[in-house]
Amino acid sequence: MQEELKKLIQLQHLDTTIRNLQQTREKLARDAVEAENSAEKAKKTFHSSTEDQKSFRKEMDRREVDLKTIEEKIDKLETQLNTVKTNKEYSAFQHEILGLKADKSRIEDEILKMMDQVETRQSNVKQAEQKSKDADSKLAEKRQAIENAIMDAEARIARVRTERTALADGISPSFVGPYDRLLQRGDGRAMVPCRNFVCSGCRMSVTANTVSLLMGGDKLVYCHSCGRILYLAEDEDMTNIATAGRKES
Repeated sequence: MQEELKKLIQLQHLDTTIRNLQQTREKLARDAVEAENSAEKAKKTFHSSTEDQKSFRKEMDRREVDLKTIEEKIDKLETQLNTVKTNKEYSAFQHEILGLKADKSRIEDEILKMMDQVETRQSNVKQAEQKSKDADSKLAEKRQAIENAIMDAEARIARVRTERTALADGISPSFVGPYDRLLQRGDGRAMVPCRNFVCSGCRMSVTANTVSLLMGGDKLVYCHSCGRILYLAEDEDMTNIATAGRKES
């Protein structure tokens, strides 16, 4: 294989390394955002449960005030009941007192039900608070680990890019130019091996004439299907390769 082609293959190995490191860096950045969102979600849940508990406590206090107000009205009406002079007035007072007592009983039931919820709600608030604290603690640890990993990935990218620049500078423009253009086109693979008369990039067959050109190694040979630069796989069987496979049509 011609030296220029070997250098191109090495160049692609470096580009693949850079691509993988960039993907790692991007995933780490997404992990950082996910950790931030998780901590923020736990904090919002705690805030929501705290506000809900405050609203619940206010509603319970309001019902207790309503109960006290009704009890005071009942006491006042029962005192007035002893001073009425007619049966009609007496019946009216009794009717009003019965209605207030029914309201009192209903409010007492509501307060009892609310009291049954107090302990559970307080426990929920404490659990939400602890989860928020745990999320903040994990976030601090994860943020530091992610920042360190990103810095490491960026340092490695910088080193490989330096190595790539040095290697690319030593390759003929007629080779590296087409390679660079193809590299930007698709999945990051500008070059693919040809093995057993098949392009490993698109899995399409290539002709015997194409393989013969690859054996010459004096110019770039492209796959007629996917357009990638081809090179012979290292384990390709070279025996009678010039006459094997399909004939050029």
